[in-house]
Order: sequence, then structure tokens, then C-alpha cells
Amino acid sequence: MMPNFDPLYIVYGGLAFLPAIIWLLVIFKKTRNKKIQLLIFFLGTFSVVPIFLIQYLFLNFPQLDFVNTLESSIKSPTLQFIILYAWVSITEELVKQWLVRYLDSKFLLIETINDSIQLSLVSALGFSFAENIFYFYQIGTNFGFAPLIVAYLFRSVFTTCGHLVFSGFFGYYYGIAKFSISIVEQSNLSGKSFFVSRMLGKLLNISKIQAYQEATILKGLLAAILMHTTFNYSLEMNSSTGNPAYIIFAAIFIISCYLGLNHILKQRAGRLILVQDSTQSHPSTIAKTDEDVIIELLGMWFNKGKYVDVMHICERLLKRDPDNKIVKLFKAKALDKMDSSNPYRTILSKLFPDNKEEKTTK
Repeated sequence: MMPNFDPLYIVYGGLAFLPAIIWLLVIFKKTRNKKIQLLIFFLGTFSVVPIFLIQYLFLNFPQLDFVNTLESSIKSPTLQFIILYAWVSITEELVKQWLVRYLDSKFLLIETINDSIQLSLVSALGFSFAENIFYFYQIGTNFGFAPLIVAYLFRSVFTTCGHLVFSGFFGYYYGIAKFSISIVEQSNLSGKSFFVSRMLGKLLNISKIQAYQEATILKGLLAAILMHTTFNYSLEMNSSTGNPAYIIFAAIFIISCYLGLNHILKQRAGRLILVQDSTQSHPSTIAKTDEDVIIELLGMWFNKGKYVDVMHICERLLKRDPDNKIVKLFKAKALDKMDSSNPYRTILSKLFPDNKEEKTTK
């Protein structure tokens, strides 16, 4: 028999919807397709279902709760906490990011690295919105109004921001993985060896590009899980010990992660369009062998830190071969590498604007 629906869920849903709308408006300032993002937000609200289903199974079928079994064999309370909240972080991050990967594989929604970040943010916001409804309901009905206000403010600002940031980092690495062919080629020319990808490729008997993709996606997932676990553990320690230092640490931690993600979003290399309609591509006016030699030279100069020279050569090459993805990456990364106080950075960014490369300017 299904339990009766409590109308209070509607009230707490309205409370949870207010911060979700505010965060959506912040994200929408730099988005291209608001209809797609609204759809992903809506679908993201259902991503809490697997989490609650797993919790239901663990509560009603203890023999399936391997986390509890593992904890019971470990004597250290600290390690037990870490295992519990690592498991929560793993399941939540896997569910949130599955939605983005599935939709992208079906509809090819991601055309830039920033697209990947933004879709991950919206998916996480949908998850956070639905999760907040249940948290607000539990706190409001069990502890009263005053604790609800405190929880409402903290979860609306820091917890929701945390979900966005954790997923945003995954989205960044997923975007890099999707465009790995161009990135690996450019990085090889810059002298990067990709030791982990090479070993993973040999271990799994897959190509270097595929190995780089899998390693990069795993790196993003591990980063999201580690940040999520750190945040959850801080909140739990604050709850169990009553020490306000933990809640202060959690707030500072989220702010630091947000600033890190915001820095990534500003990188010009992240805004590149690395896929394009082949029917709209422009053939190069340079012989392939000559172009290969010049691009190899770009790699040598980039590796030596000659970023101004790289910028000038890239701009000349793009006039002859405007759709060369490797040259676009060299140009963007060279500008990213230049010191923000370097006057050449300001001059070159004005001389060579990325009007073809930044989707946000369209």
C-alpha cells in the first residue's frame, strides 16, 4: 500500500524552487539554448530517484547494504564516516553525470567544453532542487521553524553551489575527453607524454585516444567525488561534534572550489568550438607537409614559452587554414598561458579576437 501524499511537500517544493530559479538565472546569463537546459533541469530532478531507491533497498533488505557490512568490519569511526560519505558522493555524482552523458550521446548537445560544464551545472541543479525538497520537509516537520531557516539558507547557498561546482568540474573534464583527438595532438606537439593514458591503453588494449578519454573522464569523476566527500564529511563532523569550525571550513571550501571553476570558465581554450559542420569547412591553402612542419614548430615554441610568437604564427596560419583545430588550440592556450599583467596579452587579444571560436558571441 502506497503512503499518503503529504501536501506539505508542495509548500517545501515552493521553498526549494526559489533558490533553484535564482541559480538558473545565473547560469542562463551565459547559455545559448535555454529550452534544452530547462529540459535537462527537469530531467535532473528525477535523478534523485535512483538514490532514494538504493536507500529504500538498503533499509528493507539489509543483506544488500554492503556499505553497512564494510563499516561493521572497520573499528575506526573516522574511517567509517569517510566510507559512508564517499559512497553517498559516488552514487550521487554517478547519477547526476549519467544524465548529461546519455543525453549528449543521443542528441550531441555538447559542442564546446563550456557546453559540457553548463549542462552538468543544470543537471546538478535539478538534482539539488529535488533533494532540497526532501531535506526541507524532514527538517521542517521534525525540528521546527528555526532549524529550517538555518538549513534553508545554508543549503540554498552553499549546498546547492556545492552540487553545481562538483558537477561543473566533471563537466570540464568530460568536455576535454570529448574533444580529446585535437587536445592530444596539440599536447603531444607541446611535449606532453600522457604516461597514464599510455599505460591504460596497453592495459585495456585500446587506442591512446580512447585511453585518454577514459582517464580524463575518470579524473573528473574522482575530483567531483573527492570534493563532494570532503564537503559532506565536514557537515557531518559539525553535526556530530557541534564544532562550528567544520561548518566554516565547509563554506570556505565551497567558495574556493567555486573560484577554481570560475577560473576554468574564463579560459579561452575552454570556449573553443572543436567540432564543426564539415559542409561549412574551409580547405587549407597550405600544402599538408608544410603545414605539419609549421605546427610542429609551434609546439616547440609553445614548450619554450614563446607565447607571443605562437600567437602571431597561429593568426597567420588561421588566415590560410581557418578550420585547423590544432592551431586554434595553440592560439587559445598561448593566450591563457600569458601573464594577465603582460601588456602583450591585452594587445594581442584585441588584435586577434576569437570571433569564430567563441560560441557565446554568436
